[in-house]
Amino acid sequence: MLQSTFVHAPWIGYRSEARLWREGLRTWDEFLGGDPRLRGGRERTKAARQEIERSRTRLRAGDYRYFARRLRPRDQWRAIGEWGDRAVFLDIETTGLRRNRHHVTLIGLHDGRRMRQFIEGVDLDEFPAAIAKAPMIVTFNGSRFDLPFLQSWRPQLRFEQIHADLLYPLHALGLAGGLKAIEVELGIERSEETRNLHGYDAVRLWKQFERGDEGALDILLEYNRQDVENLRPLMEYAYESLRARILGTRARGP
Repeated sequence: MLQSTFVHAPWIGYRSEARLWREGLRTWDEFLGGDPRLRGGRERTKAARQEIERSRTRLRAGDYRYFARRLRPRDQWRAIGEWGDRAVFLDIETTGLRRNRHHVTLIGLHDGRRMRQFIEGVDLDEFPAAIAKAPMIVTFNGSRFDLPFLQSWRPQLRFEQIHADLLYPLHALGLAGGLKAIEVELGIERSEETRNLHGYDAVRLWKQFERGDEGALDILLEYNRQDVENLRPLMEYAYESLRARILGTRARGP
């Protein structure tokens, strides 16, 4: 899908991009080898062509940072086809919703091979090194919550990765609501002990743990683990389904 993306080029918006697709210019190679005509004349077409040529070069070089800078947050899911197999899946737990009043208690991270959970007072400081080399971060609503919260916690953190926030493609597919509601709609199940838990329960469980309830931490860790691990099937479903809708390819189920 990334190589069918044109909205990061100057003078190309979503309508112009859709028109290019309809005219049979569905990839960068087709755009560069064809005769695209953008509204505004040759200079605008030249500027767009230069960006597409640059994008093709940066992709060949594996420069994910370039696309993290060039793509809007709502469009970064389009790079899943290129970097999704090296993505890390991320979800955090906090003591509340306000960054100026609350703090991070737990960070769950899955790199495709193993699950790691960083706990306040234990190893939370190891998180920045663990995520540093990943080319892509996958979250649900992380653009508005997880990443800003983490940067408030550690202002020196620089998330230079592509950030595929699944909220955007899933909502574009008509799947409204939060993560748990979407999981239910797609038939993704949780364990019995965490099935009815939500964000406020994570706050409650942490408070119980601080009062000495070790069992509360175990439940919180399991809740967070499922938040993280369920992002992978959601990513695959969102990418394949929205790509199929846009480009007319065949989608796979979650």
